[in-house]
Formats: sequence, structure tokens, C-alpha cells
Amino acid sequence: MKQRPIACLALLVFLILSLLPAGFFYEPLQVAEKCEAQVTGQVSRQTEKNDKIQIYLTDCHVESSDIRFDTGQILVYLEETAGYPVGTDLSLSGTIYPIEEPTNPGQFNSRLYYQGKGIAYTFYARKAEVLAVHPSPVRQYLLTLRKRVGEVYEQILDEKDSGLMQAMVLGRKEDLDGEIKELYQKNGISHLLAISGLHVSLAGMGLYRLLRRITGSCAGAGIPAVLFLLAYGWMTGASISTVRAVLMCMLVILADLIGRTSDMLTSIGASALCFMLTSPICVKQSAFLLSYGAVTAIALIPPVWKLYQEKAGRIGQALLVSLSVLLVTFPLLLVFFCEYPLYSTLLNLLVIPLMSVLMVFGFAEGIAGLFCLPAAGVCAVPCRLILRLYEWTGQQCLSLPGSVLSTGCPSGWKVLLYYAVLSAGLLLLYREKRRKKYWRKKEPFHPGKRVLAAGLCPLMLCACLLCLRISSGFEICMLDVGQGDAVFFKAPDGTTCLYDGGSSNVKGVGNYRILPFLQWSGVRTLDYVFISHMDQDHINGLKELAEACENSGSLRIGHAVFPKLAVKDEACEEMEAAFQKAGIPILYMGAGDRFDGEDFSLSCLWPEEDTMSEDRNEQSLVLMAEYREFQMLLTGDIGKETEERLLSSGLLKEVEVLKIAHHGSRYSSSRRFLERVHPAVSLISCSATNRYGHPGAETLERLRDAESRICATKDCGAIRIWTDGKKVRMRCVKKPVFL
Repeated sequence: MKQRPIACLALLVFLILSLLPAGFFYEPLQVAEKCEAQVTGQVSRQTEKNDKIQIYLTDCHVESSDIRFDTGQILVYLEETAGYPVGTDLSLSGTIYPIEEPTNPGQFNSRLYYQGKGIAYTFYARKAEVLAVHPSPVRQYLLTLRKRVGEVYEQILDEKDSGLMQAMVLGRKEDLDGEIKELYQKNGISHLLAISGLHVSLAGMGLYRLLRRITGSCAGAGIPAVLFLLAYGWMTGASISTVRAVLMCMLVILADLIGRTSDMLTSIGASALCFMLTSPICVKQSAFLLSYGAVTAIALIPPVWKLYQEKAGRIGQALLVSLSVLLVTFPLLLVFFCEYPLYSTLLNLLVIPLMSVLMVFGFAEGIAGLFCLPAAGVCAVPCRLILRLYEWTGQQCLSLPGSVLSTGCPSGWKVLLYYAVLSAGLLLLYREKRRKKYWRKKEPFHPGKRVLAAGLCPLMLCACLLCLRISSGFEICMLDVGQGDAVFFKAPDGTTCLYDGGSSNVKGVGNYRILPFLQWSGVRTLDYVFISHMDQDHINGLKELAEACENSGSLRIGHAVFPKLAVKDEACEEMEAAFQKAGIPILYMGAGDRFDGEDFSLSCLWPEEDTMSEDRNEQSLVLMAEYREFQMLLTGDIGKETEERLLSSGLLKEVEVLKIAHHGSRYSSSRRFLERVHPAVSLISCSATNRYGHPGAETLERLRDAESRICATKDCGAIRIWTDGKKVRMRCVKKPVFL
């Protein structure tokens, strides 16, 4: 490594930046919550998304009623069909939103993703005014070209194939079919949808070699090729993987121009330094880690593997590359996606070679379509066939047993241990490679098999440790779903339950809050889903989970448990139909019903079978969960009327944890009720911006008088509790705040 100082420097900078928390790199937010504002800035890029214009506005100045500030870039959504040329100065009025950090385990980190692009705010504009136009003909031409080539794909291919080709060739994912995207992700081939080294090297290096053959000059071929790489990289969105590939290709061309040999590790280090020095937060992003992890694996592992397998055919070499990438990126895949497609390595042996053919015909189709649509139609035939093959093989792989290994997110110490063992193993193998280099004996060199075993065996044990998730005790998590309810709990025997799942102000709460949490936890099966009552802020996310069971198979629900009611309303019948359509058995619970496990029980306290009420809230399913000396009471949205009847029943007892009813409404949690249950901890699920004033000041006062510690998701984010039946530990995603 003495001959690779740039690679060593890049590694050092990476390790230093990795030790810093992500928040260290964030732009301080000047606006804590959404507000009306006036924004001025210049258009740097725009795309169409969901019938809206998405504009990247740079050099922005923001003015609201109480603050003025400047920021580098804002993502603007504008409901107009006509866009604005690059270089246009705009004045916009509308609502500005700070991009917030995730408040649940497993939730997508929008703050980290957009901060990598230099964006801290989104802006929904109602009115736009052009202040001035500073023409940028090159950038505008590239965006126009991208749009025209996209239209060619739309005219020649069906909607699904068009979306795929636009993603693969143009980096435009707005029209990508959701089911196809999920299919690629589940099979571990979603890297085909990102513009990366395969795309860039095929286009840029292919052009360079062609021009060099025609002109016979390195400079005559290199300069146009570099300009093309820069233009193509910007046109396709300048993602991390794209820019990394562009930089590395440019370094290869530069080395050729000055008569030097290109070194892959030096190219990796130089391009990584460019990223880390201009945008240090990239070291926290999955795109950077996976992209550089993959190319570093290709540079480091195959050379030492050849010690033991000098002659390998094309298939053997391809398999070696896939396994090398897997060895380096496996922990990262589990950290960011919480699962691994077991057949992805073999599937990539098929899809990657065909990707070169697909790209050649894809480029030809897009370019030919600008001049002659029939010619583009001829080029589209191989594209259709390959895309159909991708889809068919993906579906077949998912139909195989154990197609996806769901592990949940591994602990940080496990990841560090894995990479420490991998580094030690590589050092051992490189020592063996060095021994071969200086071998002077007459007999042929034979690498030590014990060295290989010493490197691989501990690594395999660490890989198994990454996948192993040992849990004990009783686990609870009140998710932050905004103005709604969702409580997950896992019994000591492994039984998994979800009590409600909905929100009135978070769209797609099931797909974007609850399901990611379950994946993060390594939960593919919910044994029981309890529905307290039929208000939408308790059930709309459960409908999405039922659809996930029916369509994608990413989740299995054992039973849906409804309150046992004398009369069912229309919402209850619709909810039952949704679960029945997904093939989920339905159970009913009423007062006196009980589930029993080892040291664990779940008792239903309410409703009674003859309960009749015009208010759904008063018919909520009330459950008491008990584990040894620990009790938790789940109360739905009951009010004082039901609380009085529960007090009269004599079923209530003191509890360690109380899920406060109706999001902390002042009409629930009466003083008598709290005196009886006397909760050590009270959990409130509500939104910081709810219009109901939850939690009510009167409720908080009564809880303080009951000497209960109060935690609300609006302040703490998701609240996690663990107990062994005696000791209780509590963690919050945000900093704990006791009201």
C-alpha cells in the first residue's frame, strides 16, 4: 500500500468521518415546523413527478413572518404543467417544510438522503413569478434530450418496460412501476435500476475506444469522451454511483493520456476523496457505502483468490466477482434493508451479462427514436425479451423456499466485528500473496490452505452472528404514526402482536412506518393483529398490511382480532372483508376472553357482548398484557363512560405501563381511573401538529397527580420498552422528554 498513498489517505478520511455522528454534518434548521413563506432562487434542474413539476432551486432566500435566512438548495413542488428553463430566477409563495429525521426504527431517513444533495427543506408552491432568466443552453439541452428520449421509450414500449428503460438509461425513476421495483429489490438486482459503472463504462469507455480507433489519438478520443461522461452523468441525475463511475472512467482516460497504467485502488481512493471533501455526509449514506464497497471488493478480493484458483472460466470469474462483492457488502445490506435475497448471487450471474446487451439496444433505441421510430421499434425487440426474462426469473426465484432471509437490522458491534475479521483475513491472504511474489525455491509455490481456512471460517461465523437475533423478555414499541395509534409487542415465547395501526395525518403509514419497523425488527409474521375500533386513525395502516400479505408476501398475518360487538357497522364489515380477501383468519374478543402463554397472558377487559353505543370509541377493545410481575393496559379510545364501567367490573389493577386512551384527550383518563391503575409510565400517541390539542392539559395534570412518567410520541418519537418481568428499560428514538 506504500505505492497507493491516495487510497490510504481516502481510507483514513473515511474512518475519521465515520466516527462522527450524522447530525454533525446537518445544516441547522431555521424553521422547526411548516409555515407560510416566500422563496426566491434559481432553477438548476426540474422533472415531472405525479402530475407536478419538481424543481431544484439553488441560491435560495427564504422569508416568513418571523424569520429570514439563506439556504443552498430547496426542493420545490409546483402544480403546473409547464416548467421553467434552467437558469430562471423565481419568486415563489407557499408552504415550507423542514425535512425531519426518522422517528421510528427502520423508517427511511429523508433528512440524511436529502442533506447529501444539499437540501434541508421542501416547498409546496401555490404561486410562481419569473424574476429573470439567465440562459443555460447546455444544461437545458441535456434535460430536453432526456425528456425526448424518455418519450421515445413511452411510444415504443408498454408502460412497465418504458419505466424500466428510463430508469436504466436515463436515471429517471418517476414512472417506474411499483411492483417491478419491489420485484427487483426483493431479488437483489435493484442495482440494475441505478446508473453505475456498468452503464457509464459501457457508454463512456465504449465511446473512448471507438474514437481512439477512428482518430488514432488519445487526446482526440479522450477529450470528447470526458465531455460525454460529464454530460451523461449530469443528465441522468448525478447520483453517487453515477458520479463515482464517471470519476473513475475519467481517471482511466487520464492515465492513458499521460502514458501511465491506471490503478483501480488509486482511482477508488481519488474519487472517494472528491466525495468526502465536498460532501462529508456521504460516508453515512447507503449509496456511497454500497457503491464503494462493491468496487473495493472487486479490487481487493479476486487477486488473492487467484492464489487458490488460478484458472477459472468466465462463469467462475463472474461467480468470484459476485461472491467478493457479497463478502464486503453483506453487513451493509442487512443494516440498510434488513434482509438478504438468498438467490441473488446466482441470479446476478444471469442478469449482469445480459445487462450489457440490454444497454446497447437501449441506447440504440433511444437515439434511433429521435430520428426514426420504426428503427427504434426494431431495437426495442431485444429489450422487451430481456426485461421479460428478468421479470420471469425474478418471480421464479421468489417462489423458491427461503428466497428472502429476514434478519432485522444487526447491532453495530456485530458489523464492526465482521469487518475487523474480514480485514484480518485479507491481511493474512495478502501476506501469502507476497510470499508467492518472493518465492525463489525450485518447487512450485503452494499457498497455505490453513491460511485460507483461518481467513474464511471466522468470517462465516461472523456472518452467522449477523443473522442471529436472540431476544428475551417482553418487548413493546409504541410507534410514532403521527395522529394515530400503533403498538407492537413481542411475548417472551416469540409471539408477535400489533395493537392498531393507523394515522389521520401520515400518508401510507402502513407501508412507510409500520412495515419498515417490522422489517427492522426481523418480523415477517405477525401472529395477531388487534383492532381496537374502526376509526381510520387506528385501521388505515392495517389495510396496507393486509394488502402486503396479499400482493407481495413480505408479511404474514396469523390472525386478525376484532372486538366482539352486538352490532357491526359498515367500517367493521369493510375491514373484515379486507382481511378475508388477504386470506387472514378473523377472531373476536370480548370481556373475559384470554390468551395464555408461558409466563405471559393477554386478557380482554372490554367490550362486553351486549355493549351498545353510538360512539365507536366506547366500544374499543381493551386488553391487559401480563408477564410475571409486569402489566400493560391498552385502552384504545375509550372515554370516561367506559372507564367507569371498567372500574365497576373490578377487573382493573395497578399497571407498569398504560397506553393513554384517545391520544391524551381531556375526555379520557379520569382521575378515579388513574388512581386505580396507577401507571408507572403513561404512553401517549399523537402528532405535534394535531388540531385537537392532544394531549389535553387537564389529562397531563391528572397524570402528574398520579405520579406517572409521561412520554408522548410527538416529542420522543417511537418509544421502546423491555422488561424481564421485574426490571423495566425504556428507550426513545428521539431524546426522552417527560411531560
